[in-house]
Amino acid sequence: MSPGRPDPAVVHRHLAALRSALANLRRHDGISPDTLSSDPDLRWIVERGLQLCAQNALDIATHLASTLGLDTPDYASAIDRLVEPEVLPTEFGARFRAIADFRNILVHGYLEVDLDMVASAFDRGLEDFDEFARRVEHWLTG
Repeated sequence: MSPGRPDPAVVHRHLAALRSALANLRRHDGISPDTLSSDPDLRWIVERGLQLCAQNALDIATHLASTLGLDTPDYASAIDRLVEPEVLPTEFGARFRAIADFRNILVHGYLEVDLDMVASAFDRGLEDFDEFARRVEHWLTG
């Protein structure tokens, strides 16, 4: 990787992992908080899948930002920094940055995981991950 240039292989590897996790999650379409509460195995699958999606997106964001010389003291700021070089539009970046906090909750257990939040992230978040992947790929190849 040369300074100032993202490594397409790194980005594509994370995009492939993100898309794979999304495909696995989509097999469980239509879940509710009650279903997650009553099925611990499904809850684990969904939480782990969302964690993998978030981590891959955040790894892409930090890679792109750092290779562009943009300061990223935390994951949320890495998403913010992708607005500057127009990888992400402002509105989408502002909404998608919440994935950093969600990832931290899943990984570190800062709070008891709210099943309503997990179900909501599952319902709305999958499309956001798709949009993130499309925008990164477009920027990388554009």
